[in-house]
Amino acid sequence: MWSKEVEELQRRKELAYRLGGEKSVQRQHELGKMTVRERIDALLDRGTFQETGVLAGEAKYENNNQDMASFTPCPIVMGTGKIGGRPVIVQGDDFTIRGASVGRMYKAKLAYNAKMAYELRMPLVRLLDGAGGSIREVAQIGYLELPQITDTAPGMMVDLMSMVPIVALALGPVSGLGALLMVQSHLSVMVKNSSQVFVGGPPLVEWAQGKKVTKEELGGYRIHTRISGVVDNEAQSEEDAFNQARRFLDYLPRNVWEMPERKYAQQDDPERREEELLSIVPKDAKKTYDMRRIIELIFDHDSVFEIGRFQGQPQITALARLDGYPVGVLANDVRFKSGSFSWDVAEKFQRFIDMCDTFHIPIVNLIDQPGFFIGVRSEEMGTIRKGVRASFSVVQATIPWASIYIRKCFGVAGGNQNDPGKLNWRFAWPSAYWGNIPIEGGVFAAHKAEIEAAENPFELHEKLQQYYKGFAQPFRAAEHFGIEDIIDPRETRPKLCWWINAAFDTEKTRLGIKKRGMRC
Repeated sequence: MWSKEVEELQRRKELAYRLGGEKSVQRQHELGKMTVRERIDALLDRGTFQETGVLAGEAKYENNNQDMASFTPCPIVMGTGKIGGRPVIVQGDDFTIRGASVGRMYKAKLAYNAKMAYELRMPLVRLLDGAGGSIREVAQIGYLELPQITDTAPGMMVDLMSMVPIVALALGPVSGLGALLMVQSHLSVMVKNSSQVFVGGPPLVEWAQGKKVTKEELGGYRIHTRISGVVDNEAQSEEDAFNQARRFLDYLPRNVWEMPERKYAQQDDPERREEELLSIVPKDAKKTYDMRRIIELIFDHDSVFEIGRFQGQPQITALARLDGYPVGVLANDVRFKSGSFSWDVAEKFQRFIDMCDTFHIPIVNLIDQPGFFIGVRSEEMGTIRKGVRASFSVVQATIPWASIYIRKCFGVAGGNQNDPGKLNWRFAWPSAYWGNIPIEGGVFAAHKAEIEAAENPFELHEKLQQYYKGFAQPFRAAEHFGIEDIIDPRETRPKLCWWINAAFDTEKTRLGIKKRGMRC
């Protein structure tokens, strides 16, 4: 009989389940945060978590090294479970144990978790709440190790980005290795006011720069979801972050060897025509309108999940559904920099296209693109280099692509909106107009000398503008097959639902890792 050993097994598990002890758990709750196992239970389908490595930790022995006197669990909990009935790999930092500081055992469990995702081809969700590396481990090891992120084979962490969906949630302060894991994901979310992300925390900043900063000043959500672009979305609470993770994964396949699932197809009429679309774009080109309202009216009801709303604001990126099929949505928000292609837009645009291409999600692009954002600041930020790099993602993508020209499309940035070398379904609204350069600025540049020498420069400028605007009507382009179709705006949803039904299955011929791979 092995009853004694089984009892010992249960005792050790109970010690592991105590986390950092009653006082540390209480402190975690006082901060308004769940413990790691509470988080995992809140994220996963009820009763589906299967933990791996629960007995890993630091033990001390007595009685001639026979009896365990104390046990400190490894500050990372990991295993498998299900979200929406589909299997996932999950890992979570245990801040109640030494602030979830990273050591050898943490890295070993992290590596094993990555191997599970790699071999089982399952999505990976990271619940991050840790202080990064600790100098205290040096005294235990006895020497300084060369820096190493994990114990995985070289390139495995990079390969994972091109194989399975990865979600990273910052649920507390995240530093060092944790910050790397936040970025190495397809969706990153941080909880407002209770999570921060930084390469090195306030103590390191004070030591290196002699400057005291708070965690929030150094790496709060205002920095990373609104300025740096390091984190995609912000959440109001931990529950909100879990909901965003679940919703994001609902659009994606389990891995790149599978297609995304068509769901909820009967919940919205593919032939729905919205009268509001007929008047939503003002005839005065200087007036703005609500592009998000257009998105709501075109795509399946309540299916839009926006990513990165507060960064690169001229560019909207979202996941949505058309007749139940998942699609990626690109759109220009003319309320910010007129929807122009700025340096921060470029990175957001590129990453989103890469993600959609990696997981076989077709893209619908709603275009009102006046061109690159111009000026001294634009040149300082290298907008043209970033913009051209972003254009490569369009050319390298192999997914089905549909473009709806809502209003403006000018210059190099306008040309970046699709790849003319491949089949691209293009529909224009009657409000659309395009060209290599906007007429308003182009007329003055081309006729500057004439205008300045004229008796009435303003009158001549207006006359020339009206002359050139005659060529700008989309019907003139359609006469020469410069645009395939001009449509009634109310036909947009039916046309796109027809397109997605025709195009979706073509991506099945390209299952597997894309040649280019996913760029962070």
